[in-house]
Amino acid sequence: MRRIRKFIFTMMALTAATFTLQSCLDDDDDNNYITIDPSTNVGVVTLKPGTEDNSNWWIQLTDSTVVTCSNIKEFPLKEKKEQRAYIYFNYDSDPSSLTADIKSITVRGIDTILTKQLAPALESEEANDKAYGNDPVEIVKSDLETLAEDGYMNIRFRATWLPGSKHRVNLVRVADEEGLATFYFHHDSNGQTSGNLGDGMVAFYLDLEKDLDRTPREIKIKWKSYTGEKSAKFRYIPRND
Repeated sequence: MRRIRKFIFTMMALTAATFTLQSCLDDDDDNNYITIDPSTNVGVVTLKPGTEDNSNWWIQLTDSTVVTCSNIKEFPLKEKKEQRAYIYFNYDSDPSSLTADIKSITVRGIDTILTKQLAPALESEEANDKAYGNDPVEIVKSDLETLAEDGYMNIRFRATWLPGSKHRVNLVRVADEEGLATFYFHHDSNGQTSGNLGDGMVAFYLDLEKDLDRTPREIKIKWKSYTGEKSAKFRYIPRND
């Protein structure tokens, strides 16, 4: 349960900043702020519809833990597809007993995260840059947010932006490096070069091969930062569905 943490004031501030920027990235979240008791847990999860009308759904809490929502009728899903999200919740039983078995939680609030597919790789790096942008951006190190999980790459990023401005972010599969599946994180600021630093959150479905054994491996993410080209490796456990 390394990524499930108690909700604290600094996380509340981060969430507000994150979803303000997300709205500029064409997310459909309504940006309603929620008040959460300090004893509530927070996690970044996958919401997975279980029925055609979204009246029943379940939560992939970690790579190995699936939970159901005991108060599910209070939180109908808008999308009929998987969605990454922050959830704020309490366990319905002792969390130390959580295993890979399905358990139950009471959800206190949900903030959806901009969830995207990979962008198609074009004929060259230059073509990718022209189509998807190559403006500077920072990927923020965060054990809770910036990681690969449940088939997705979550990225908390930081850039300069102005209220009302529209930025685009995309992830593109490029040539493998060091024997690792490698991706480039593109940022298009739409010509904006000034403003205040603000954080955004996005999740990309990696669409990598399935593995019934779910053998852990690494992937590599590259991006253009404000100080030059950077890269980082992330542990990844393949999905088996």
